[in-house]
Amino acid sequence: MASWISITPKLERGLNIVTRMDSSKFRLLVNRICQSLQSSIDTKVFSEEEEEKLLVSLDLTKDELILLLDTITSIYTQAACNVVKPSVMETVLKDNFKTDDEKVSIFTNAWMTYGKGIVENLRQKSIFPTQVKDINWCLNVQSSSSTIAKDARPVALLQLGLTGDTKSTLTVEFDEKQLTDLYHNLEKIQAQLDALK
Repeated sequence: MASWISITPKLERGLNIVTRMDSSKFRLLVNRICQSLQSSIDTKVFSEEEEEKLLVSLDLTKDELILLLDTITSIYTQAACNVVKPSVMETVLKDNFKTDDEKVSIFTNAWMTYGKGIVENLRQKSIFPTQVKDINWCLNVQSSSSTIAKDARPVALLQLGLTGDTKSTLTVEFDEKQLTDLYHNLEKIQAQLDALK
């Protein structure tokens, strides 16, 4: 089995549909999917109207078309996540997929053409739906009260501006120890990120 792609029963069923397809139509379909993956991972590749035309043109059922589009998208997404070289892709497709050499060539040529753009677009996308876009902070010092003579407790307030489906804010309160722990954890994360470069 290939290390960069998971060959599941669903993927195999999708590849059976690929094998039945006319190569010229398959080439156009793959190029359109790759162009879409290069510009946006989240949007649908085809509109409802275009899907209806594809059903007739490719002589497929709705379920077969969905499986076909998912299969092609999955192959390129997995290749992008693993930054697969075209020669490795070609070898793995020939060795593990039950499809003809022409279809393998179409997959590989499209990867050579669009692969870099797909990888770059995927890098821009976060796997987390909510992200921190802005941070505001303030430091409050609670001074002594009439019951406790010399109690000064610093408290840091961090207000995180979040984006995702909706924009919101989250306010978090830290005492000195919690803030120090957060700082040390952020230093560890930065060290690990620096080690990846």
